[in-house]
Order: sequence, then structure tokens, then C-alpha cells
Amino acid sequence: MLGSAPFAADKAVMQRFKQELVLAREVTHRNVVRLYDLGEADGIDFITMEFVEGEDLGTLLNRRGKLPAGEAADMVAQICAGLQAAHQQGIVHRDLKPGNIMRDPTGRIVVMDFGLARSLAGSDMTGMTRTGALVGTLEYMSPEQANASQIDARSDLYTVGLIFYELLTGVRPFQADSAVASLLRRSRERAEPPSVHDGSIPKAINSICGKCLEIAPDSRYQSATALITDIERWKSPETAPRRPLPWLAIAVGVAAVAIVAVALVLLMRSRPAAPVTHAPLSVLVADFSNRSGDPVFDGTVEPMLNVALEGASFINAFDRNQARRLAQKLPNGSDKLSDETARLIAVSQGISTVITGELAREGDGYSIAASAVDPISGKVLARAQVSAANKDAVLSAIPKIAVPIRKALGDTTPESVQFEEVAGGFTAANVAAVHENAIGVEAQFAGKYQEAFDAFQKAAELDPKFARAYSGMAAMAQNMGRQQDAVKYMKLAMEHVDRMTERERYRNRGQYYMSTGDWQKCVQEYSQLVTRYPVDRVGQNNLATCYTQVRNAPKALEAARKEVEIVPKGVTQRLNLAFISSFAGDFAGGEREGRAALDINPSAQQAYLNIAEGQLGEGQLDRAADSYKKLAAWGTLGASIAADGLADVAAYQGKYAEATRMLQQAAASDTAAKMPDSAARKFAEIAHLEALRGQNSAAAADLAKALSGAPSVQLRFLAALTYLEAGDPKKAEKLAADLSSELTNEPQAYGKIVSGLVALQRHDARQGIKDLSDANDLLDTWIGHFELGRAYLDADQFTAADSEFDTCTKRRGEAIELFMDNVPTYSYFPAVYYYQGRAREGMKSEGFADFYKTYVALRGAAGEDPLLADARHRLGQ
Repeated sequence: MLGSAPFAADKAVMQRFKQELVLAREVTHRNVVRLYDLGEADGIDFITMEFVEGEDLGTLLNRRGKLPAGEAADMVAQICAGLQAAHQQGIVHRDLKPGNIMRDPTGRIVVMDFGLARSLAGSDMTGMTRTGALVGTLEYMSPEQANASQIDARSDLYTVGLIFYELLTGVRPFQADSAVASLLRRSRERAEPPSVHDGSIPKAINSICGKCLEIAPDSRYQSATALITDIERWKSPETAPRRPLPWLAIAVGVAAVAIVAVALVLLMRSRPAAPVTHAPLSVLVADFSNRSGDPVFDGTVEPMLNVALEGASFINAFDRNQARRLAQKLPNGSDKLSDETARLIAVSQGISTVITGELAREGDGYSIAASAVDPISGKVLARAQVSAANKDAVLSAIPKIAVPIRKALGDTTPESVQFEEVAGGFTAANVAAVHENAIGVEAQFAGKYQEAFDAFQKAAELDPKFARAYSGMAAMAQNMGRQQDAVKYMKLAMEHVDRMTERERYRNRGQYYMSTGDWQKCVQEYSQLVTRYPVDRVGQNNLATCYTQVRNAPKALEAARKEVEIVPKGVTQRLNLAFISSFAGDFAGGEREGRAALDINPSAQQAYLNIAEGQLGEGQLDRAADSYKKLAAWGTLGASIAADGLADVAAYQGKYAEATRMLQQAAASDTAAKMPDSAARKFAEIAHLEALRGQNSAAAADLAKALSGAPSVQLRFLAALTYLEAGDPKKAEKLAADLSSELTNEPQAYGKIVSGLVALQRHDARQGIKDLSDANDLLDTWIGHFELGRAYLDADQFTAADSEFDTCTKRRGEAIELFMDNVPTYSYFPAVYYYQGRAREGMKSEGFADFYKTYVALRGAAGEDPLLADARHRLGQ
């Protein structure tokens, strides 16, 4: 009760106190206690709030003394997540301490007692504090709070550091005879490192805690998010909470387009997009009770309601398939999302609203009812009920259900605009087509790609104009290595653009450009999507993938991280971040995020590709090989990718004959499994290895196999490089002309690279360098810098060559997969050491020999690499 506080008699203070509680009530994060009501009864002010079962951290510390670093770090990360939500609302807590931080039996941390909070908008301390007075708990005050100086969110982070220290060591820093003396020490001294008390505390955690406890606010973390980021970077695979593979990104993108998370249009097509003013909000649609007796409605209404709800740009419909996986982990869990199960999941995932409902017969027609529920209190936020004259009319009735729910959640889009704009997006020949589409989505997320394809195909047969069915078929074709089919089905989907919502148009156009390889337009489409719908998880996911294809690692990371912020416990989101971390050169992060995806879903064995690539970048070849072998257990596609990876590990070490044998066996398996694109890719790599060993006739024969179908851009480029290696520039020139004639930058860049290398073989260094430089202007690729470095080397421009090879080393993460196509290519990287040795030797640098030594160390044992003899000669061996 507020009335019992010592300052309750001060009306000005009480008024400000109530204002701050009103602010605090706006913070609706899973790590912040929910405040429900504020009122007065019989002259006593009161508040009502969420009941949290568990114990406060003070009690926990008294009971256990200190905690392991991983457990403490997880608690601090959750505290910071709650604080960040408050800080984003303009609220500083000011009275954090172990006693007002709770942990429930599931491990959820809840920050409580915002009674002393104040708005960041306030510029002075007088709103809640009499002049010269201290408000808060002395033992946990920041230096600036103790000095009655201006405070901001960084003051809370100092207190987080004090709590972190105590969790790690069991004691508070700045021990003194009194709380006041301790406070004075904090204002003048830096804390001793936690490791002084416990030498087992990891260095990184020691540093994180120390940074929180800097006296000057500018020296601390500047946001709770930055602190969380450092903790997550440290976390071991066992405790970390978190690319999809390009084919998986496409799958998720299209599947969501297909049915799970496609949006309605909010504004007319001709209208400019309205700025987003509402905070992001997640909803979970529970399983509707199907009381109609017709199984065609099982699992059909819910995903379409997601579509309707996501017409509001600030709403993100939580992935129901992920929710089912979480439901299975609950006591007596199953994959059913009952009302109660959905509420439990919503609380654990920080989802603000659960949608429940039922469908029943109503005379000759049907009745559909839905409610929006607060998952914590169970309070009904909105109700809606509509009727449908017949089975097929149920689909068009769903948007009517969404209107009052969206309004209750804060959407101000006029109802007439909603209905006017959803006509195309909710057009289907019959509900059976929608049902088959839903079955396809379920099968896809279970990893049953052929079953999913068959269901999507059946949906298209039931409704030949059903765009979502074609986009689903395209995704599954991509997943199964049938690239040309993927393009074909995306073209069929785009024929029916008039039957898509605005959100779906952005997604499908972006998906189309992903399938055709027009990455610049892909970036444009998905950038427009996430600008208009910032919480679109599919948009952020695929935008990150497209940014990798244009080799913009910073932007790719930004999008991948936003994606994880939207769905922090999503496997797909973590896999995407895993790949992009390695792509950006953070190999340890790539491995860690891959393992985190497995922690979330142990059956997501595709994560072993990310794990292996991270280990390869860290130089852990044996561990990488083991991870590729685990990937092989993930069905036919996993075995195919694993064979590419194991061959890459062998080729990285210069074991060309061994790598060739692996690829030959795998190409035969791909052919038998009707995966012609995967087989062709392997034949191209076999030819490359044969050309390196001077087996030019064999290389030509395997190139013919590789190019016998409808070769991709990347395949034609690799074939051209191999023709040059095998001494056949005419065939390389023909492929270069073919690549250069295409409309997008990537094939044009590859065409320029090949043309430049042809010019160099003809001893025209000037033209060769120009072509290669032009190629990098078209698309800034790792292979482009590598070949330009070799061109400068041939022209005796050693400094320029050294600069290019430096770039290759700094961007070596991009060599992990040169084409982002799930085919590891790190075996291309070791040659950088040899050629940079040549450049440094030409520059007369004293350390040139170190590069040759590194190269010999990597490939000398196998003795098959043709560059070894020259490297050893230059070393005087």
C-alpha cells in the first residue's frame, strides 16, 4: 500500500509517485512485474500487481552464498532485459537491489518495485526527492545517485554491476563499517575485480562486471542491451540462449508467406505507408476448438487469423509451430495449444496477448468466436463473433474477427480500409485448399519437405490461383536442392500478385528475387517490408540473407540481430545469426549460436553446418569434421551437404585426391536421390581439384557433367575458373560472355573476373587489373579481391597486391561459403598465405617467410599442392 510509505503525507510527492506508477504500468515485459491497478480505498492508496511465486535474490544469496558464473550471467541478462523495457519507456528504476528482484521456479527473473522510479524526461532530482535527500537503498546506490547528481539509465546499470558482483562472489564490493562509508567509497574508488574473491570467475565476466562499476557513467555500458550483448557473446554453448541456411531462410520466408504470417493491407495501395507509432507487440493464437465436426477446419482458421492480425504493422504473430515445440516441454506436454498451454507459453516468452476461440455449426452455416486474453491475469481484452453462410465463407469471415481484437491492441486502421484492402489476400477457391496449405506448413516445420511439397501441390490443384501454395512449393523445391524448380514456382506465385496482401507482395517479391539471385532488388523489397512492418520476423530474416549476398556484413548482422530480438528463442533466427556471425568473421559466435539453436530444438541437426563452419574458421579441423558427420544424419540433404563439408576440410589441408574421392561418391548419391543441382556442384569442384593436379582431361569431362543441365550462375563461374586452370581460355571466355549478358550484378561481376583472368593469361596486365577492379565495383566479393591481388602480383605491384590479400584475411569469414549456398569453400583460403608471402617478399619485408611457413604447415603433410615446391624453395628448404 502506498499509504504506508513515510512520504505518504506529502501530497506533491504522492502525486508524482502515482504518475511514476502510471508510467511503470506501461512496461509490459516478462522480466518486469506487471502493475494492474492504482486506486484509493478508505483514504489508503493501493496498487495491485502480478503475483510472482518464487524467492527474491537476497534470499537466494543467503541460502546459497554465491552462484556459478553462467547462472549469475543469465540472471543479469534477464534483469537487463527488464530494465531495457523500462528505459525504453523513459523510466529509471533507482532502487534496484536483490530484495526486489524475484526468480520464479522456471528461472524467470522479475524486476519489481518501481515505486522510486522516475521519468528520464525529468531533468532534475526534485520530482521525487526533497532537496539534499537520498532516495533508494544506500548499499546499492550509484556514485551519481549518492552525490545527488543527474541520473539516467546508466545509474541502474551501475547497480546491476553491484548485484552481479554479489551473485558471483557472495559478498558486496566496497565493504566498510557502515552503509554510508561504503557509499562514500563507491563515489571515489573503483571496485576490485570479482576474481579477487574467486579466481574461477571467467575473465570476460570479470570485465563485464567491472565495466558496470566504472565511477564515470560515460565509461560504463551505455545501455542494458549492450550489456546483454556482451553476456551473450561470452556464454558457452551449454548456456547460450540462442542462419537459417539460405534454403531454410527461403523455406521459412515462403512458408510464412504461404500461411503462417502473411499480413493484411492496412492502407490502400496508392497511399503512402503511415509511420509506425505503436510499440511492437506479439500475439499467440491458440488452437481453436473445432465443434463443427468437419476436420477440414482443424488447423485452418488459426494461421489465417494470424494473417488478419498481422495486418497491423506493429503486431507480430508468434510462430505456432515454435509454440508447439515449447508446449511439448511442459509437464504432461503435447503439441496441442490449449488455452491454458498457450497462456503458459506466452508468459514464458514475453508474449503480450493470447487469442483463443472456437468454430461451431450454426444452422446451415458456421459461427466463429475469438477472444484476446492477457496471459498473466486471464483478463479478456476483446471479444468477437461472426457468422458464415457456408464452409467456404468461413475464410472471408476471419478478417471480421480480427477487427475488434486489433482495435483493442491499439490499431487505429479504419474497419472499411481493412476490408477493402484484404479482398485479394483472403480469396481462395475453397477452404480445402487453405487446409492443405496449412498441412504443408506443418510438414515443412517438421523437416518433412517432400510431404510439405505434396501438400502445397494439392492446395494448388484445389485452387490453381492460390499464390501461397506456389510459394510453398518453391520453398520446398529450394530445400530439396531443386533450384530451377524453385524459380519456376515463384514465377507461378507472382502470376497471382492480385491475390496477395501488401505484406505478402513485399515478401513474395523479395522471395522471387532471392530465387533468381537479384540480391540488390531483394534488399530493396525486404527493406521496404521491414520499414512498413518493423516486427516482421521473416522480413528481417531474409533481409539479413540478402545483405550477405551483397557482402554487406554490418547490415546483415544488424538485420539478424533485430530478427533475434523479435523471436529470441526461435531456431531459425538463431541459425541465421550463427551463419552471419561466421560470415562476419566471428567464428566462435557462429559455433555458439549454432549450438544454441540445438539447445532450443535438439532435432535441428542442420545447425551442425553452422557449428562446423565456425570450428573450421577457428582452425579446429577435427572438430569441424566431426560436426559435418553429425550433419550427415539429417536426411539426404544433410548427407549431401556434409559430404561437401568433409571434402572441403580435406582440400583445405591439400588432400586433393581424398577430397576428390569423397565428392565422386557423394555426386553419385545426389544423382540417385534426384538432386541434380547438388550433383552438378560436386562435379564442378571435382574438376577444380583435378585441374589443380594437372589432370586436365578428367577436369574437362567432369565440367561437361556439371554443365549438362541448367547450370547456376555460381556453377558457370566455377567452371570458367577451372577451364582457365586447365588451359582452355576459349571455353572460359564463352562462359564469361554468358555471365556478363545477365541482368543482375552478381553474374556480371563473375563475368568480369573471368575476363580479367583471361586478359592476364594473354599477358595484358593492365586490362586484367581493370576488369577485376570493375568486377569488385559491381559486387565486392572475396574471390574478386583474391584474384585482383594475384593480378597485382603478376604486375609486380607488390604493395597493391598485399593490400588485397590483407582484405582477404580480414574478410576470411566470407571464404567459408563463397556463394552462401550451403557448400563450404574454406579450402580456397590457404592460398592467401602463399600469395601474400610472394607480395611481402617483393616488398622486401623481413617477415615474408612467415606466410610461406604457414602455408607449408597447412598443406605440406599431404604434399599434393603444386604451390608447395615453390613455397619451400623460397624458404630455402
